[in-house]
Amino acid sequence: MFLAGYLEGYLTAPLMYDHFLNLYPQLIKDPAITDKVYNFLLRQDMWTREKIRLQKADPFWRHTGYVMAQMDGLYIGAIKRASVEKTTSLTMAQVQFLNAVGDLLDIIPSLSPTKESSMKVFKRWDMGHCSALIKVLPGFENIYFAHSSWYTYAAMLRIYKHWDFNIRDKDTTSSRLSFSSYPGFLESLDDFYILSSGLVLLQTTNNVYNRTLLKLVVPETLLAWQRVRVANMMAEGGKDWAEIFSKYNSGTYNNQYMVLDLKKVNLKKSLDKGTLYVVEQIPTYVQYSEQTKVLRKGYWPSYNIPFHEKVYNLSGYPMLVQRLGLDYSYDLTPRAKIFRRDQGTVTDLASMKYIMRYNNYKVDPYSAGDPCNTICCREDLNDASPIPGGCYDTKVADVFLASRFTAYAISGPTVQDGLPVFNWSRFNRTLHRGMPEVFNFDFVTMSPVLTQDKK
Repeated sequence: MFLAGYLEGYLTAPLMYDHFLNLYPQLIKDPAITDKVYNFLLRQDMWTREKIRLQKADPFWRHTGYVMAQMDGLYIGAIKRASVEKTTSLTMAQVQFLNAVGDLLDIIPSLSPTKESSMKVFKRWDMGHCSALIKVLPGFENIYFAHSSWYTYAAMLRIYKHWDFNIRDKDTTSSRLSFSSYPGFLESLDDFYILSSGLVLLQTTNNVYNRTLLKLVVPETLLAWQRVRVANMMAEGGKDWAEIFSKYNSGTYNNQYMVLDLKKVNLKKSLDKGTLYVVEQIPTYVQYSEQTKVLRKGYWPSYNIPFHEKVYNLSGYPMLVQRLGLDYSYDLTPRAKIFRRDQGTVTDLASMKYIMRYNNYKVDPYSAGDPCNTICCREDLNDASPIPGGCYDTKVADVFLASRFTAYAISGPTVQDGLPVFNWSRFNRTLHRGMPEVFNFDFVTMSPVLTQDKK
């Protein structure tokens, strides 16, 4: 695993450096918090490595050790590239920062005393919001799954990764995976994973509006990105995944995860129990449930509002509904209504791509003129306060593509229904090193060319 990390670090070091410079100012708004953030990450790293050292016989910690060895290799490989080219390399603390970007969305507020009300309403994209959809055809002829990421456009430096570690460990179920990612990340972040265990993992972020929960965030835990990696390597099914992921919950990067088990799918016959598990995390609590019954009815949507009632209530959403209306309810938020209305139009990959890039905010009554009250947000088109943030990619696949570790992916804000192409010229004050000035791309086939003959 160290060598795999080393190779990736060496090959992608310049992109890692650019990506860090782009993202750092998006997360660290107050320089006074910097030392606290790095201290938290250092303490968490030391705690993790000590656990690995003391519990070598434990399969969970052994696999956590694989992940940390890969990170060590990533760091050393990037240093080697920088020394050869006489350029600047990231420090280990900066590599940790990059991998913890999702977790930092909650770590930073937990370290920042605020005089504001305990209920802070975040922008639609600044907490890593996303849209996801799993769609089953009426006769179970196919299952489509897709994910569109929302965050700052400063994060649009991308790498789609195919890894095959060939790990020889009796407790490893998946050492091969394909996923959307970023330079320097040992995780997807989005999340969009296709695993050799037959599992597919999607995720959208749930905000924790109950700020008192964030006081429970401590470094003596495993960050979400680490637990996702370990669960991906060790789980055979959705329930296994949820149980492994729940261990040492950091309460950071609080998401809804959809674990789709393609081994349970018998096309044109049945979706067996265990096909879909839904997992949701908040500080001190992880809840999961088997949701194949819902999926059999046609679809499972995900749009940044908790499904499980206890998670929904503890996160503070009922108070938000009282204050701001039904846009924060699970059933009547704009994307819930749009998915409910339009999911029936999905009959193939082309229509799945369309719904996941959908943004007809000027016409759609459910959007009410807001370019982010839709499936693929364009905050840069907000007339009142345009900001370079929103939906900036889409990944789409089905059962057949997943068997070949293949997906279709597109990078950049949506241009469907006549929307203008995004151009950085309007937002040059936002760092976007390494990116093209204009994002006007089409879907690209993401396939593991070097291992295409392997099963």
